[in-house]
Amino acid sequence: MIDFDGSDAATMVLAGTLVTEWANKGSYGGKATSTGTNRPNYSTRTMGTLPTLDFSGTNHMDLSAEVMNLTAAAYSLFRVWDNDLGATFAIHDYGKNSGGTIRTGLATNISNVDDRVYQYSGASAIPDAAAPEDAGPTISQLRGTTTLAYNYLNGMTRGGANGAPTYGAMTTWRFGGDPTSTGSRWNGIISQIVAYARTLTLDEGALVLGYLAWKWGLQGSIAGEWATKDPRSNPRVLNIAAFGDSFTELAYLTNPADHWTDLLAARLGRRVYNGGIGGQTSTQVTNRSIADIDYQDRGHIFFCGTNGPDSGHTVLGDIQAAVAALPAGSKFLILPSFNSSNEPAGSAGYINKMANNAAVAAAFPNNYLDIRSMLIALQAPGQPYQDGTAYAGDYLSANLRFFNGTSTDALHPNALCVSLYAQMIGDRLIADGW
Repeated sequence: MIDFDGSDAATMVLAGTLVTEWANKGSYGGKATSTGTNRPNYSTRTMGTLPTLDFSGTNHMDLSAEVMNLTAAAYSLFRVWDNDLGATFAIHDYGKNSGGTIRTGLATNISNVDDRVYQYSGASAIPDAAAPEDAGPTISQLRGTTTLAYNYLNGMTRGGANGAPTYGAMTTWRFGGDPTSTGSRWNGIISQIVAYARTLTLDEGALVLGYLAWKWGLQGSIAGEWATKDPRSNPRVLNIAAFGDSFTELAYLTNPADHWTDLLAARLGRRVYNGGIGGQTSTQVTNRSIADIDYQDRGHIFFCGTNGPDSGHTVLGDIQAAVAALPAGSKFLILPSFNSSNEPAGSAGYINKMANNAAVAAAFPNNYLDIRSMLIALQAPGQPYQDGTAYAGDYLSANLRFFNGTSTDALHPNALCVSLYAQMIGDRLIADGW
């Protein structure tokens, strides 16, 4: 980790208000140094209520080699800053390799075009060409993955504000300018630079953003779960990721408010990611869950198997692989496969799906919720959705299946049915202490 904290005088060597050294508080160690008239001022300005570093357009600080392994692979980098130059091009910081190729950096108002912010992950710019936050005060984040790097400003990434990264170690890094040129240096505040040598999950990134925003008095500039609560005094809630097929995607229900993931999010006050893709097998759903880097730290709900596994797999084996790939201690819930009205009790399809459900339930007795059977029970005589034929056949009644205006789907639930199982899922998560 890298953490240059502009509010912490204990990390600095000062000559009056001039900053000669600025130590990294993170695990990589190292420090930024400057001499003579290149030195920025400390505590002559504030961001929020905190003292900070002020770069006048003639200042910069150069970093020692101990921090240079940051950019050798995917990484996440936050910068807290304010720009005094308006629409004039300025370089906040650049890191380069021995050949002078940019490995990381941030520049504002490229070619003196207002509202244009570039972050760099390798030589290619990750542009946000319409960024009103360019004047600051701003918290920028570069979130690098294996294939894409994302440009966030105050927690928001706009369409197209991403690009292909090129990872490789730095040999030089300069705060306030370009290490191979003294032109276009920064004029404004640099308050904090925090970096991690890995891709943070979306929730981790939101947490760091919230912490920095509240620390520097910028909470009014951000949106999301930490905009109205300070993470320094409020616990982080467990958000949820749902991986599944059409029973999770529910693309045919065109109002997102009818989706069970949205209903669950509203009830629990959590973020719930809808990772459903219609028609996918349990193998495909599992592979997506295992490959995911955005939601690894969330509670997981697996809702697949209705379309069966790919050749050479079993539904049970797929679910076991998905669970085994979760971080230790993760909360998870498994939902069953559903049979259609064309697969009534006794049919081959019914027997196969019920065998799959029984195997998964036996393997995960404390993490399985049989919403299929719970819905069928509501169709028994005297129950709210009684339907003797559907109840005897052990499939969803037509009253609970989707009608497209012409015909009733043999398998897929309607909005009423979805609301019922959303309630069931929410009750279980609350009971389990999610």
